[in-house]
Amino acid sequence: MQMVNAIFIRLVNALMGNIFVRLLLIAVCADMVFGSLRAAKYRKWNSAVGIDGAIRKAGMLACVLLFTLIDMVMRVDILGWLPADIRNVLDTCGVVKCGITELFALLFILYEATSVLKNMLLCGLPVPAGLREKLGAWLSTMTEETNVDIVAEQVTPAPVEDDREESGLLEE
Repeated sequence: MQMVNAIFIRLVNALMGNIFVRLLLIAVCADMVFGSLRAAKYRKWNSAVGIDGAIRKAGMLACVLLFTLIDMVMRVDILGWLPADIRNVLDTCGVVKCGITELFALLFILYEATSVLKNMLLCGLPVPAGLREKLGAWLSTMTEETNVDIVAEQVTPAPVEDDREESGLLEE
């Protein structure tokens, strides 16, 4: 039992001490917030889409957990393959190791960042015009989730149905 507790403590320390894992958690939370804002804006809450996203996020986090365990056993470090100058720059930024966990966490961060940017643009959040067009063009070629023209989007509010007529509250 002590060995299991020691492994668990090492795993938690490895996860919480890893800047890439922290950034991934921030990106996952940001994607959930901006995805919810987008759903609220378009008044299209869809539990199937939400559950699908939650399953994907749980899968990403489970992979990071598994890869951290693998890194603890195998001690993979791909920074050794990089030139010394690049390693020095990364060391200055606080990146001293890049194992399987960091590699996949970085890929997952990029995936989540793409989703965050798409949701921000579709929500109509203020983005500088030049950046907005470039991101809109990039997202339209890189994602197939939406066919909305981000640059020229003109959103009209959804019509509000008047229930008073059906209930007899409106007088003729």
